[in-house]
Amino acid sequence: MASAPISKRSIDIAGKKFAFSARQGVDWSNYLAYRPAYPQSFFERIYNYHAQKAGTAWSVAHDIGAGCGVVSSVLASRFDSVIVSDPNDGYAELAREFILEKTSFPESKFKFLQETAEESSLESGIVDLVTACECIHWTTPEIAIREFGRQLGAGGTLAITYYTRPLIEANERAVRAYKAVWDAFSKKVQGEICERACKINNTALESLEFPEKDWEALKRIYINTQGTLDSFMLDDRTVESRVKESEEKVWVEDDDWCDMCGIEWLKGYAATWEPPIQESEIQDIWDELERALEGKQVKTRTPVVMILATKRA
Repeated sequence: MASAPISKRSIDIAGKKFAFSARQGVDWSNYLAYRPAYPQSFFERIYNYHAQKAGTAWSVAHDIGAGCGVVSSVLASRFDSVIVSDPNDGYAELAREFILEKTSFPESKFKFLQETAEESSLESGIVDLVTACECIHWTTPEIAIREFGRQLGAGGTLAITYYTRPLIEANERAVRAYKAVWDAFSKKVQGEICERACKINNTALESLEFPEKDWEALKRIYINTQGTLDSFMLDDRTVESRVKESEEKVWVEDDDWCDMCGIEWLKGYAATWEPPIQESEIQDIWDELERALEGKQVKTRTPVVMILATKRA
């Protein structure tokens, strides 16, 4: 589902070095190679929502749970400064290395912090945009969301996003085999933290609550879901929805989160999830999927949910 603490060890991929976790083997080079890339439309939805408000400021963005800084590096093109934070050992330094290699921005444009989503060292009301991408399920959401609001100034924007596994289209045999991969994975999702994360993600973040006294203009955008939340469900573990009637829902199909993928990419993507499931554990399933693909690539669509909210004055 996400990632783990890293060591100082690094590897080289495509001429660049990216550190990875010695504890659980989470390899950031694989994450960058096999996770879906954030399309420009993803950022434009955030920017357009933020720009609609009177007196919009583009001074400070805070990318929370930033990992190696993929989202942070893009936010820097629109905001004067970007705070990059993650609770895991070594991630802030990794993000610094990644961003300074990937972009031409000066280091002075960024502030790198190791801290949790639930408790930040930042002063209150100094941030214009908070992003929490692919990480809210690893937090205690009600505490984290309250903390996000503390950091934001009045009228500031909160963007919480999550994408689930890409889904195969137009090949029923491959669809069945790929589903078996994730059925096997879901059985490994055990323990209190993983259970909570699974329930949050299975409900497409609809369990997240945004008190109306603190938040307004809340919008939930569902991308590539075909009008249902079923695309997000790995299994039947769910939790109560806290979506209010006042919240706007937007459904978008055939977005940029689509691709053509082969068996190696699908294996690589599955290997980026936590807890890990070794290919050898389900070799028969992978063999069936490979036969179903017949050496060809298949179209995939990635379901995504984006929650955009405004801090009340």
